[in-house]
Amino acid sequence: MKINRHANGAVCAALAAIAFTGVGVETASAATVYSNTPNGVSWSPLGTPDTTSYGETFTLTQTETLNNLSFFASAGNAGNLELVVAAWNGTRAVGPAIYTSAVTAYAGGARTIAFNNVNTALTAGTYIAYMTIAGVSGAVSAVNIESSNTNGGLGGQFAYLNSNGVNPLTLTTAWVQAGASLYPDLAYVATFSTATPAVPVPGALPLLLSGLAALAAVSRTRSFRAGAARRMF
Repeated sequence: MKINRHANGAVCAALAAIAFTGVGVETASAATVYSNTPNGVSWSPLGTPDTTSYGETFTLTQTETLNNLSFFASAGNAGNLELVVAAWNGTRAVGPAIYTSAVTAYAGGARTIAFNNVNTALTAGTYIAYMTIAGVSGAVSAVNIESSNTNGGLGGQFAYLNSNGVNPLTLTTAWVQAGASLYPDLAYVATFSTATPAVPVPGALPLLLSGLAALAAVSRTRSFRAGAARRMF
């Protein structure tokens, strides 16, 4: 009696490879855009020698990845600044920084100040994303940042700190918060993404089914040959 162990082993190996490597599933990301509407009034001035940092606090109820964030300047002098994302304890930014951008150039005047490819995962909690000139060479000056009357769905508010160019994360000074003022928020657009459950890749399901069918065929062949061998003796 001869059993096709090679065929049986090849099918099993293929099925094991699918299970081990995770082929046949893929994880998708769902993007959510939060934004508010500029109200035509600006907070100012951001930059040397005035206010070191301008930011917007926000609260997440689940783990999300911050992908892109933009603020809007209505006027100002060209220069450099950075974006920092840090935890917020209700009165100030708390170090260490969760994310610090590369030095970003602002060309002056009315324009969007965009920070793209932040791509930083944040767990549920409260944070602040702020533009700062702390430690930045060739810093911006006299920049007017557009405000908004709503928080854009992230439950935060505008906060700022003049730390005379010192990194605010090294200080325990409370930030000034807009609170219930007429212009409680900075105008912004923020894109977040969340991972959705893994789903089968359509092309992999037929592969898995065909492998199972091949394994069943090998098993039937083995049973048939075993029965034939018993009849011969």
